[in-house]
Amino acid sequence: MNNKNFTEVLEDIKSISKKLNDSETSMEESIELFKQGSELIKIAKKQLDSLEGEVKKVLDDNNLEDFK
Repeated sequence: MNNKNFTEVLEDIKSISKKLNDSETSMEESIELFKQGSELIKIAKKQLDSLEGEVKKVLDDNNLEDFK
C-alpha cells in the first residue's frame, strides 16, 4: 500500500468510500474498510505534506513568493 503514489491512494480512498456507502456492505466489512481508509488517509496526508514541502523549496529556490 505504501508504494502507491498520491493519485493511486486517493483512488483507493474513493473506492472504499463507495463501498462504505453501499447498503449491501456488512457491518464487519464496513469496520475493516474504515480501518483501511483511515490508514490510507494518513498515507495521503504524509504524501501531500511532502509534496507541499517540495513545492515550497522550488518556490524558495526560484525566489518566488509562497502561495497559500
